[in-house]
Amino acid sequence: MLIKKLNFKTLQGRLIVLLLFPVFLIIFSGGVLSFLYTRNAILDQWNESAVLKLQRAAHYIEMRLLKPIALMEMLFQLSKKKETPISPDTIVDHIKTLEGVINVEFKNLSEKDHLILVPENSMMAKHGMMHFQHSRISKISDPEYDSDVGHETVTLILTLMDVNGNDKGQIEVKMSFNYLLRDIIKLGWWQSDMACIVDQDGKYMAHTNMTMQGRQTLGGEKDPLETAILNKMEADSFGTVQSEGHPPNMVAGFYKLEQIPWTIILFAKGESILKPIIQYRNVFALGSAGLIFIILILIRTHVGKIVSQIKILSRNAKKVARGEYGSPIKASSKDEIGQLVGNYNDMVKGLIERDFIRDSFGRYVDPGFAKYLLKHPDAGKLGGKRREVVMMMSDIRGFTALSETFSPEIIIRVLNQYFSHMIKIIQEHNGIIVDFFGDAILVFFEPLTGSTADTSLCCIQCASRMQYEMAAFNKKMQREKLPGLGMGIGINAGQVIVGNIGSDTRAKYGVVGSAVNITSRIQAKAEKQEIIISESVYHYTKDQIQIKKTFFAEVKGVDKPMTLRIIENIIG
Repeated sequence: MLIKKLNFKTLQGRLIVLLLFPVFLIIFSGGVLSFLYTRNAILDQWNESAVLKLQRAAHYIEMRLLKPIALMEMLFQLSKKKETPISPDTIVDHIKTLEGVINVEFKNLSEKDHLILVPENSMMAKHGMMHFQHSRISKISDPEYDSDVGHETVTLILTLMDVNGNDKGQIEVKMSFNYLLRDIIKLGWWQSDMACIVDQDGKYMAHTNMTMQGRQTLGGEKDPLETAILNKMEADSFGTVQSEGHPPNMVAGFYKLEQIPWTIILFAKGESILKPIIQYRNVFALGSAGLIFIILILIRTHVGKIVSQIKILSRNAKKVARGEYGSPIKASSKDEIGQLVGNYNDMVKGLIERDFIRDSFGRYVDPGFAKYLLKHPDAGKLGGKRREVVMMMSDIRGFTALSETFSPEIIIRVLNQYFSHMIKIIQEHNGIIVDFFGDAILVFFEPLTGSTADTSLCCIQCASRMQYEMAAFNKKMQREKLPGLGMGIGINAGQVIVGNIGSDTRAKYGVVGSAVNITSRIQAKAEKQEIIISESVYHYTKDQIQIKKTFFAEVKGVDKPMTLRIIENIIG
């Protein structure tokens, strides 16, 4: 469930991939390599140990099985040394004393009923007595296994040769099979593992595995492992074989007895041999999974806090881009993320202060147009450039008398509502308010993207809209039982200085020049609901407006009378 919640497009998801994947890869690779190395080492160790065990077991069997032969050779040596004849009965009696011997019989192969074996050059031989020189055992038969349940025996037939090299007698020795295996049975592996003894034909002579009961020969069930053992036994005297699988299902080792045509085979389950490494693998896997889970929890816990802070920063940054600053973000740590949060809060604080200053410049300018002005190369510099702009000044007629009639609170309330209406219209037409002079508003329109003609027409449309809105404004004032107002507007175009006026600590974006003063005096000639334009404005817009009246007027600062025109309102 935890993994399903992860979004790998996020910082947290990428951290999990970039951190957990290498850790998992290192742990997994190290675990696999160490498991393979240790598994092979354990299997090699078992192979060596199995061969040593089998070699030891073979030594025990051969040592016990060959005791009668060793005894006979010793008797022959003593007889030869003392030149004393020895009879077969004496040999039989000595062999019967050996532990594990069940029965000993002598069979005469000559025509004489009684056979005395004398050593070569003995006194009996010198006097011409019938004798047989015995120098050695001529033949030892392969041990014959008798599988009678409860009375398993192994029979050896030893053939005796006379001085002429003729076979004259045989000694048959029957030994207990359990006696031969007694020392092997004492070895722990004989009970714990599956072991067996087979003859040279692969026939089972003894086994410890109950599942082998009833089976006669090795490989008789077409078992791949047993078949592999038989094939390897044909080429080697000892070795180990593994079945398929990882780990192998079964492992077997074999060892051929040197003097007896028997082979001891030891079987073991792969999981038993590799039990320690399998347990290690399981514990390692659980430990690795636990480690990865802990790392994942730590990432979710600690990195999650970092990601949460970054998400908050991202969301608030989007709000800041829209001009919504909100409250400062609380830092949850003192690390780099905490410093980032602190720097963000300082940045927002600086933006708020900058916006306050910008509002001083652009409070009465449309926000979009104010941003455009801020991008202008000269907008942020003190001073400015001379250029031709269109200026408009509006003023309330009879406001002085009105202010003496009503209380200051009512006058301020009326003015605030009046300015709210007018400022909205000016902003919609991208007018830049220079200043307020009591009840008068000075605005200029800068032809940044168009011609002066287009700007002049836009200014006239703004003035017309202002006069049009005065009727609606006065109706509202009547409903609130407040006095209505009348407004006169003057419009002029001319060369002025446009730019930031003031000092490094306080400045405003505005215009200065004689054309500004002329605009103020033209406005003074306008009566209620009138819009008067100068000749320069008329020159740019004469084909797009209608004139109510043309007249000449003396204007302070101008040498000769100016031609002024009262225009029809244009709602644009």
